[in-house]
Amino acid sequence: MTDIVFVASCNVDLISYVDKMPILGETLMGNDFKIGFGGKGANKAIACSRLGSKCIVISKLGNDVFGKNYIDNFKLNNINTDKVFITDKASTGVAPICVDKDGNNSIIVILGANLLLSPEDIEKCEESIGNSKILVTNLEIPVETATKSFEIAKKYNVTTVLNFAPASVEKINEKLLNNTDYLVLNEIEVGQLSKFNIHSKEDVQLASLYLLENYHISKGVIITLGEKGVFFINARDKSYFQVPCHKVQVVDTSGAGDAFVGAFVHYLNRSDSIKRVIELATEYAGLTVQSHGTQSSYPSINSIDQKFKI
Repeated sequence: MTDIVFVASCNVDLISYVDKMPILGETLMGNDFKIGFGGKGANKAIACSRLGSKCIVISKLGNDVFGKNYIDNFKLNNINTDKVFITDKASTGVAPICVDKDGNNSIIVILGANLLLSPEDIEKCEESIGNSKILVTNLEIPVETATKSFEIAKKYNVTTVLNFAPASVEKINEKLLNNTDYLVLNEIEVGQLSKFNIHSKEDVQLASLYLLENYHISKGVIITLGEKGVFFINARDKSYFQVPCHKVQVVDTSGAGDAFVGAFVHYLNRSDSIKRVIELATEYAGLTVQSHGTQSSYPSINSIDQKFKI
């Protein structure tokens, strides 16, 4: 049995390192350039697999060198690729990323083949979904495809985790949200989805409560707050807590949110303590910002402290 299914977007990262972000019309000399593997869905799967979970990805790649290399990357990371679809109708997704000297980043995503992953493709994967424990997706694929995956997951009582990213009010789908067990957002995304102005901890609490009640999230809302940590509100009794972040030397924040979600679902499958799950996922994400790259910054379970092995 598979532990976790990722209905996943896959993009090849084209990363430029600069001293500062360019302004409109400005040409800058960069310091370094790297090509890496990314995509919000695939990043989560890589982090989760490196921590020791058995993962399968459902995704769509272009029939090109980036797509072939991506399948090799999944296999290298012990991820099942039986449900990766190939298309001639679009290229594999790419994501040019700019990272400044403080580790801040800006990203342009060209989704390509990701946008062709269809509900019909998901229906072909029903057995794989039904035999899993947790299903994870995000909004770099068509919202109707994400919705179909959650409908099938709920049919088999599979726990669903939605990372509402990239956030878009056009992608608000009540059926998708109503079938969500855990909703994961960052500070910007929670403001966009709730239409609350987020300026304080109280704003975060009110917005998360609104999301719970308005969209009937069944288990909880998780809000990542960058250096301020992670906020969680429990759907059952409306209790909440905030897990702080340890201060670290930030080199590159690219993919840290995805690393958090990948670690979160890994530990969710192994612990009944949601607070402990979020603490470990937060610490794991903190490790990833201390080096360059997205997936290349995700440590494996054998290279990190014993406390991560539960």
